[in-house]
Parts: sequence; C-alpha cells; structure tokens
Amino acid sequence: MLKKFAFNGLRNLNAAFGMVSLTAIALGTIATFSGLGLLYLARGGFPIVEKERSGQIAYIGTGAIVLGFTGIILASLGGAFLSIVEESEETNSSRETAKIADIKPLVLTKTENSEKSDCLPLIYTYKVMNFERHPDLKCLVICRFEEEPYRKFVLYEELRSHQIDDLAVIYDETDPDRLIGQTFSSYQPLPYEALEEHLDIHRRYINAVNSEEFSSCYLQVCAGCKLLHGANNIVCGIHPHGWFENGCCPDKQWDERKALFPFEDDAVVENFNREISSNQANIYKFYGNLILWDEYANRKFSFSYSGILLKHSDRLLELGMEATLLSYIQYFRTRNVVVFDYVASGRVLEFAKELKGIAQIEVDGDEISIFFDIYAPCHRFRRDGESLHPYSTFVPQELRYNYNLVSYVNYLKSEKSGMLR
Repeated sequence: MLKKFAFNGLRNLNAAFGMVSLTAIALGTIATFSGLGLLYLARGGFPIVEKERSGQIAYIGTGAIVLGFTGIILASLGGAFLSIVEESEETNSSRETAKIADIKPLVLTKTENSEKSDCLPLIYTYKVMNFERHPDLKCLVICRFEEEPYRKFVLYEELRSHQIDDLAVIYDETDPDRLIGQTFSSYQPLPYEALEEHLDIHRRYINAVNSEEFSSCYLQVCAGCKLLHGANNIVCGIHPHGWFENGCCPDKQWDERKALFPFEDDAVVENFNREISSNQANIYKFYGNLILWDEYANRKFSFSYSGILLKHSDRLLELGMEATLLSYIQYFRTRNVVVFDYVASGRVLEFAKELKGIAQIEVDGDEISIFFDIYAPCHRFRRDGESLHPYSTFVPQELRYNYNLVSYVNYLKSEKSGMLR
C-alpha cells in the first residue's frame, strides 16, 4: 500500500514538472519573439525600449525555451522509469501469487490422491468471470480453480480484447458478457499459459469460422480436432464438406495438448444419452458441470466432469449420499417407471381422511393440491404423486431429497403426532 502511494506521489510530481516545463516553453516563446520584435523596431528608428533591454528579453526567452524542452525530456524519462518500476513490481507480485497457487493443489491429504498424482498429471479448471476493481472499471478474467471437486478460487489473469474475440468464436457467443461462466480444462497450472494453449488448440477452428468459407456446415463439432483443415473450402480429409449428421463426429481426434476430465468429452455425454433417453432422462453440459435431468420426476442432479455429485445437488437416497455419475447412469438405464393414479385408485380420499384437521386435499383435473388455508402455501402434485414443483422454497428440509405426495402426507401426519422434533 505504501509503495502504491509513493508511486502515485512521484507520478503526480512528475506530471507537475512536465506542466511547468510546458509553461516555460510557452512563456519563453512569447519573450523571445517580443524581444526580437522590439530589437528590430529599435534598429529601424522606432525605439520603444533600449536595445540592451530588448536583447536581454530575447536571451531570457531563448533560455526558458531550452530549459522547458530539457524539462520535458526529463519528465518523459521519469515517467518511463516509473512505469518500468511499477510494472516490475506487479510482475513480481504476480509471480509470488503464482508460486503460492502452484503449491496449494499439491498438498494432498489422502493416500489414494497421492497415488493418483504419481500416475496422472493434474487437470485444472479455468472459468471466465467478471471482475470489478471498482464500479467504473470492469473486466473479464480467466480464473483457475482447484482440482475437482473442491473448485476453490486460486489465480486469475485479465483477458485482452483479442482473447475475448477468440473465446467468443469458440463458444459461439456474440456478446462478451455471455462468456461469463464458460469453462475449459488444461494441464497448464497458470492462467495465461493455459489460455494461450486453449486458443492455440482451437486456432484452426477460429480461423475457419472467421473466414466465412464454411457457413453452410456446422463446424462446432470440429472445434479442437487436430484433423481440421479449415481452409480452401475443405473441412478435413475425412469429411471434406463437414459433418452433417446429428451428434458428434465419430472421427474426431482431440489435440494431444487438450486436457479432458473423464466425462467432459461431448462424445461421452452423447453415449450416456443413448443409454438413458428411453427412460425419460437426459444429460447435458452446462457451464462446467453435467446436469442429469429426470424428465419423469422433474428433478435434476449436478455432477462435475469427474463424475462427482456436487454438494448443492439433488440426490437419490436409494443410491446413497456419495453415489457417482456412473451409479446414476446405471439407475436411469434400468429404471422401470410404473405409473400409479392416486385419484382413480381412491388413495387421495384415504389421504384426506388421514389429514383431517391437519390439511385439506383438493383434486383439480390432473392436479392434487394440499394446503392449510387459502393464505398458506399450496403443495401441488400430479395424479401419479410426483411433485409439480420439487424445488419450491416451501418444501420441508426433511424432504428435500424425497418430496412426493406420499412422503409429504406422511410428513404432515408425523408432525401432527409430535414425532418430528
């Protein structure tokens, strides 16, 4: 903080010295021309002041001009020197931060992690974020996170305009602000090197898109592929006109420098969807995470690209609290949905009797509602008992992983009988 204050003081002093020098040049110029004018008038027979005095004025003006230019040169050199020193300080500070950041991911606490680090290189996750130094100065930065699943912020690098333009091409965005949240993986431990490598891996794709030669085909599937030619109207040797089928290109070969977590590749996600889509579930990538969407129950489960269930995610209690992505894929691959109509079967009438004096149940078409009075929150379910709003703020915390018609009725009965504390 003291260094920054000293640099600001020296900069202000240097700027003031430069202004004084400019003033000296201006006044010296006026004095020189005035002195010479008076001297020529005196020689022509029109003496306004003495010749000696006119010569002194011209001499003083010339000296002021020389001193002013000397001051300007010194101020420029001083400004350049201060800029170099300040840049050197910032570089040293960044290097020191980088050293601290590089050491932290290597602090391992489990034996299995230590064995893994001896065999495989670390993969770092980088994310585009909006950084505000103060309200009037905002910029985009690339941030590095800890190795999954911790995702702890470690280090950042400010994005330059040409890097933002290249990232906008890679992620098919026209608004730079929509880059916020986009991620990529890299073996490089420092943001600048990781970003440059990421852009270099996609350089041929960026050039191909910017050339506008391939507007008739979908090039997004070719991003990062080392087989991409992207020039002279040739996409690649295997598919000269591009890949026009749905899904990923089966011949795509990632650049060897590209780091990928086990479930990050689009081809892997596509294979998962082939296995679970018939059972009303699908999986997709969303800003650095995998979202497994249960279309039948209207629930979603969030995983890292490593297949780890994230802490904030919903979860299936029958699979356990620490189940991985592969366990969920296996569950949805073999799930057999049996639809039971609680209205037609008469179970809703039984629930109404059981909840008498506790809550009211109403059926309106395909919707079952449970409420306490007209002003209280209403819990709505489908006729098959699944919740219409599983992530409503009104859902009791005890039921956040198991909220449906039956569980909510049992919850209300238990609460009424004093079994819940």
